[in-house]
Amino acid sequence: MRVLVTMFPWTSHYLAIVPFGWACRLAGHEVRVATMPTMMPAVLESGLTAVPIGPAGGPAEAFERAGIDPRHKPPRPRRAAGEDGGRDDAAQDTLSPWPQDWPAHPERLSDAQRQAVSRIGLFASVIGDSQVEDLAAVIRDWQPDVLVHDSTQFAAPVAAALTGTPTARYLLGTPGMLRVDTAYSAEPVPEYAELFTKRGLVPRIEPDVWIDPCPPSVQYPYPPDADVLAMRFVPYNGTATVPGWLHAAPARPRVCVTWGFTEAELSGTRMLGLLRQTLDALSGLDVEPVLVINPKLRELLGEQPDGVRTVLSTPLGLVLATCAAVVHHGGAGTAMTASALGVPQLAITTPPHYALPGFRVAGTGAGRHLRVDEISDGAAGVTEIREHVSALLTDPGHRAAAIRLREEIAALPSPAAVVESLARRVAPGDHRSEGALSCAS
Repeated sequence: MRVLVTMFPWTSHYLAIVPFGWACRLAGHEVRVATMPTMMPAVLESGLTAVPIGPAGGPAEAFERAGIDPRHKPPRPRRAAGEDGGRDDAAQDTLSPWPQDWPAHPERLSDAQRQAVSRIGLFASVIGDSQVEDLAAVIRDWQPDVLVHDSTQFAAPVAAALTGTPTARYLLGTPGMLRVDTAYSAEPVPEYAELFTKRGLVPRIEPDVWIDPCPPSVQYPYPPDADVLAMRFVPYNGTATVPGWLHAAPARPRVCVTWGFTEAELSGTRMLGLLRQTLDALSGLDVEPVLVINPKLRELLGEQPDGVRTVLSTPLGLVLATCAAVVHHGGAGTAMTASALGVPQLAITTPPHYALPGFRVAGTGAGRHLRVDEISDGAAGVTEIREHVSALLTDPGHRAAAIRLREEIAALPSPAAVVESLARRVAPGDHRSEGALSCAS
């Protein structure tokens, strides 16, 4: 079987599928990863074969070609005078509470909230459009048996429709089928639909099969007709030499703080303030704080409280395996790595799609979840964060729930077993003219 993997060109979107790629190779299948040139180092570091597609300058060049500034947020309407003081609604999309179960009940989203999801679809469409022709050319040249892609790589379903290739959509561990292609509505996002129609194609929404590493107690239900391959989440956060201090058991409970590489690029000074509050909170507890951070963010953060061990660009799983708790931004990779290792977690989230892992993990008892607008400024916020971390460390219920979640993940089919199931669904060579994937077991 030939497996072509492609993803939205962010490292966090790639790391989630690396263990599946390894499993394919160990089973004797061929694997290639088609992605933007800016992603080549991450792919090559993982030990898989990379094929460049799209502009050499990566997402930035794709946005520049399209004349779009992804940092610009369109204006939102103001409230009517006398309603909440006439305040601007611009920040309300992400900071005010969204319906906690909005992936299961998208009808509960407001127009502004749906517009926020649609904007993600716009960005994914711009980046996808810059890769479609290159990806289709790779498919025609190499003739893969299946195209495996994440939910925000919009080039994949278009290239698959152009070439008659079956698709498997993998998720990153985020609860809910991340439907930015439809913004959780009945119709596709206009920019997504245009990727198909301008090439003479009918918009294609559903993949042939899903690959989902999210455990059932955290995931939302799928439609009854969805073909889903549940897969055990295996943490992969990059490669590194294990530092010597990780070999010795910590003298005090070790608490990790991390805010993710992607979030570090997007959240700005508000995220830096939260990091400082969190580190100050830990300094008031009898714990060993470990900050896992990238060099750029470390420089921006400035002075830290005494006793904080800073680890630059070390794979998160190595550190979390020794930790009693973790405080993080709610990213799927971080939340799932902590869950797979049985580590209680406090997620402090801003974007609504980051709130989903935090909310669902907290619902199992394995963690706690706060929105950033629930945390006070200054010393009061430090006290609030300290109380939540202290509860993670002292309440045995959190630890017991984290262990149950870890066991639930461990009981799911391994990536190797999922590769076998996918191979049974793909008869090499028979889809070249039909473009259909058999769902027979």
